[in-house]
Amino acid sequence: MEFNFKSNSPYSYMRYGNYEAKYKGKEQYLVPNIEGLLNIRDLYDMFSKMDSILVDLLNMGRMCSEANDERTKFASAYFFVKQYGLLGFMVDIPINTDFMLMNEVTLKEDNFISNNCIMKTKDYFKLFFPFATTDEMSYTVTDGKVVIKSTFYLQEMLQQASLNNQLIYSNFYCEKVDWIVEYAKKMYSIFKKIYEKQNNDVQEFNIENTVNKYYFSGVPYTINMYSQTPEISWQPNSLKQAIDLSFGFMICSEKNPLKICKHCGKVFYAKNPKAEYCSPQCRNQANVYKSREKNK
Repeated sequence: MEFNFKSNSPYSYMRYGNYEAKYKGKEQYLVPNIEGLLNIRDLYDMFSKMDSILVDLLNMGRMCSEANDERTKFASAYFFVKQYGLLGFMVDIPINTDFMLMNEVTLKEDNFISNNCIMKTKDYFKLFFPFATTDEMSYTVTDGKVVIKSTFYLQEMLQQASLNNQLIYSNFYCEKVDWIVEYAKKMYSIFKKIYEKQNNDVQEFNIENTVNKYYFSGVPYTINMYSQTPEISWQPNSLKQAIDLSFGFMICSEKNPLKICKHCGKVFYAKNPKAEYCSPQCRNQANVYKSREKNK
């Protein structure tokens, strides 16, 4: 069975022109940098770029697993976010999708946000808007409806968007570097174990314990008719949810194009199913090393 992500039904996601690091205590966040970039925002079709998104996310996880220092974590997270935007953890992690209407929010197990699976909604809100004043970003619940309040004009431009988008597209919305990195490391760990098992590179009997932790909630979709053939139009609530969906389909595909370079270890998208190296340079270097070994 084949799944079509590159359909005629693109799903747009917003990224800002630039991001910057801010500290809250010892915690480092990535937040949109709007100074001088007020009009530089970009909407792009997530699924049309999903090949590169997955490769870059998995390579972030690989780099941070091998060199888990602060400089590597920030550089890799910043590169990813600048390319594709923040992941949208705020709307993906809760189990109760209408959490903003509730006094408490229930979080998924094994999330990257908090060890507590139940939090006060007000406290949860502050996790993602730690640098915004009440005037800049707050909310009220009136007659069963959440109203975002802000005096900043960029936020007012989002008033016609969905509540989820008003939150994660806000110029005050931010995510901790550690959250982004830990998510990437988890995804890379799952991918690497499956890849090695499929290629008989390792005999690990408890691989199921790692793989079975891969779980995500259902992604809404509609069915569109642009021609005589119906197609699914996915409606993920965040970049993270789109990644989770695509990752699951891709690694379970009989022709999974994601591979690990036999020379440098990078994850790459193989257009040729027989490819073993991420680049001609790696292939040539590998051949040189093989030749040297033979001549010893």
